Amino acid sequence: MRFEKEVGESLTYKFAQAAGEMKAQGKEIISLGLGEPDFQTPEYIINATMEAMKAGFTHYSATQGWPELRKLIAEDCNKSYGSQYDLNDVIVTPGIKAAVFFALAAILEPDDEIILISPYYVSYPAMVKLAEPSAKIVNICLTNDFTLDIERLKNAFNKKTKAILVNTPNNPTGMVMSREEVKLIIKLALENDVFVISDEVYEKLAYNCTSHTSFGKFEEVRDKLIICNGYSKSHAMTGWRLGYAIGTRDIITKMNKLQQHINTNTCTFIQVGACSIYKNEPVHIGPYVAELEKRIAYFGKEINGLEHFRLVMPKGGFFCFVDISDLGVDSNTFCADLLKKTGIASTPGVAFGPDWDGYVRFSMAVPMETLERAIGLMKNYRFEG
Repeated sequence: MRFEKEVGESLTYKFAQAAGEMKAQGKEIISLGLGEPDFQTPEYIINATMEAMKAGFTHYSATQGWPELRKLIAEDCNKSYGSQYDLNDVIVTPGIKAAVFFALAAILEPDDEIILISPYYVSYPAMVKLAEPSAKIVNICLTNDFTLDIERLKNAFNKKTKAILVNTPNNPTGMVMSREEVKLIIKLALENDVFVISDEVYEKLAYNCTSHTSFGKFEEVRDKLIICNGYSKSHAMTGWRLGYAIGTRDIITKMNKLQQHINTNTCTFIQVGACSIYKNEPVHIGPYVAELEKRIAYFGKEINGLEHFRLVMPKGGFFCFVDISDLGVDSNTFCADLLKKTGIASTPGVAFGPDWDGYVRFSMAVPMETLERAIGLMKNYRFEG
């Protein structure tokens, strides 16, 4: 297999591993690196999954996914979007990464172009190149205030463009696309006969009076749309590896062929247990979002009060993407130095695109006292190159 340069080691995990090694040596580590909710998976999901195991749901399931779960996903999407999906338009995958990758592999052909909004989730370029090594990635950078550069976006489309991959709310910036921005992307996609792959994993984590606008709400793009989602962020199920995609029957069929030969199926008892998500009210989400708002407000105020740091306040997700360009140092060097001197683990901005080497991502998915400890250390931190 040919590994393109984009298929490298994930910097998010690289720094998390380094922090773990330091912690094993007895050093105090404040982990603001990986994006993982700091609450437990709701008890009803755990109980339903254990009951499924005991009831014998430990064998193969349908490759495309457990029928009841697919039906519930379709019904939930229809309720949210006003759409008319059914269970045959849904595929359940072992994690949202698998859903995005299968979508890319089902669509991309040699020498196609795909547009990524930069900064992007760290694995997107690698997934593109694994799906189609000859595909050309066209990066469209957000402005310094993390809004869409409309003219650059318009000029990115051409006859070779096959798809645009969008993540809103965005990791790492916390940017949430407005309804107008979503409609613009749809307009450009339709004018150029381009697929839209929408990663909406952070959809339930929008705040500061901001609302998430799903691409699924627009009927006109339905035939060119694949929505990828899951439960890792909203229900603290990162380790469960459970995601899904919903789209047109022909694309889902292609994705299912890939799943048949790669995964066989997603873990059966986890799928059966996940049906409980749609049978219980998500009462945990409101308090968690409120807590995230408090943490981000605190961190933003404090970090913007420090010399050489600038944060555009996020509107969704649980990351703060901090501008450190005034320090005149690359993000890898800064993160290594910060970890060494303070024990604070963060993620270098270059992991999210080559144009973002003057930024660092900090996770807010930690208790407030952890953030307060980190800010206290950063107030005394000095980079000396």
